[in-house]
Amino acid sequence: MKTRKGCWTCKARKLQCDGRQPTCERCARGQRQCQGYELRLSWPRDGDKKRAMVAGSGGPPSVMVSRPQLPAKRFFINTTWQDLEHYHHLYLQTQPSQCLSSCSPGLWRQPQQLANPMELVRHFYESAYLAMVSFDKITSEIRDSLLTLALAQDSLPGLALLFALLAFTSLHRHGLQEQAVQLKISALNYLAASVKGASLIPAEAAAQHVAASMFLAHYEILLPSESSGEWLWHVWGAMDMIRSTNMSQQGKYGYLLDWVYYHEALSRFAMRHWRHRSLALEDSDSRNSGTLGLKYPPLTRHRPAPSCPNPTFSILTLLSEICETLLDPHDPASRAPVYLDRVQGFKGQLGESTATSLSEPQTTSQADMGVELYQLATRVYLARATQSPWETAASLESLTRAVFTGTLITCNSCEHLFPLFILACEARRDEDRAAVLSMLDRTGRNSPRGERSIGFVRGAIQGVWCQQDLHADGELVMDYVGVVSAVVSASNAIPSFV
Repeated sequence: MKTRKGCWTCKARKLQCDGRQPTCERCARGQRQCQGYELRLSWPRDGDKKRAMVAGSGGPPSVMVSRPQLPAKRFFINTTWQDLEHYHHLYLQTQPSQCLSSCSPGLWRQPQQLANPMELVRHFYESAYLAMVSFDKITSEIRDSLLTLALAQDSLPGLALLFALLAFTSLHRHGLQEQAVQLKISALNYLAASVKGASLIPAEAAAQHVAASMFLAHYEILLPSESSGEWLWHVWGAMDMIRSTNMSQQGKYGYLLDWVYYHEALSRFAMRHWRHRSLALEDSDSRNSGTLGLKYPPLTRHRPAPSCPNPTFSILTLLSEICETLLDPHDPASRAPVYLDRVQGFKGQLGESTATSLSEPQTTSQADMGVELYQLATRVYLARATQSPWETAASLESLTRAVFTGTLITCNSCEHLFPLFILACEARRDEDRAAVLSMLDRTGRNSPRGERSIGFVRGAIQGVWCQQDLHADGELVMDYVGVVSAVVSASNAIPSFV
């Protein structure tokens, strides 16, 4: 049987093929391998002039296919259907945006790790204490004082503190597993028993109670329970004990007040933008209120006066008051003269803070840098949260330019997550956003708190960036308060920003 097409071997030799199958006779007589008659792919040959363009190393520059050089590591901000849904919602409605729900991350399933109490105490002494967060770093002196209070075990609050410390340390060392949960339950039981029928609590017992509450709060912050804001209840419980025992007069435990107040002050920002009602103690019909009618303990008795010489407490006090006072820009009450005067008063208290010294952090102490970061972030937040929804947003580049061009953005880590979130949301250039993401990666690697502590902040920043990009070419002015509230409320648990 013959075929009308020659074999590929004869074609390559430019000879007439006899078309015999399965192999031609010419190849058989010449003892050559017949490549057959089947269809095959054809590849360009060097020097083939029948082709109009050949991409190869030897081709002329005019026909070479060029490709732009890309950086070795690229960052992508993914715009998801949730971002588009929120943008569409803002376009159609002027009311505050609804919550964006996110997929619930599964709890860690760790193999059971059992450590005896002394091993956990040793781990806390060596490393776990560094994961506790305050405005200033938890020093070894504070660590030793907490261990002294916990190892006393002479009262119910002392036992509550011991078990809370062990629960936090077990979670830090082994992740979420049965031992950490059982230690936490024991701490809660002792803590509840310590306040039953106690009319007068000694100063040391009150300090143990406050410290136990803060360890339980850090337990929740380190790995929050799904759909739970229990860390906030523990912080409020610590503040209640401070109020009822006048601990502010006990200078020996002043570090506890600093620790509690830092968490409480930052919780005001999270509560202002939290749109879920699961934490509400009282329903409210107001939909434009920043806190949706949420009630929390008045802390004015324990806040330092605005003229306090301590700059740390001054800026935290001001941030807390701003979060309590600000109204939604869509609220008609936000145009009242009394309210506008109050906002101008806040701006006067913040002064003309800039990021000038942040461009050279090596010449600035860590404490001073933290204060300046909070001052700048509070000023930016006040400007954004009070801007009119019917006017073009003001440019704050003169305030924040030094943050993105200085060495601050290239340092190893930034432990102050609230100002990092506020200032990172001002990044408009791709190179600035890439620098922010690089800093977040370094912070996750270098921070003793680990990557999980900044995972939410990274997602919230990218969520705000997505909304900025979606609004960039439209006529709709971005609702800053609504967008921040949406990304904050996208979490399953109220974030702490510490």
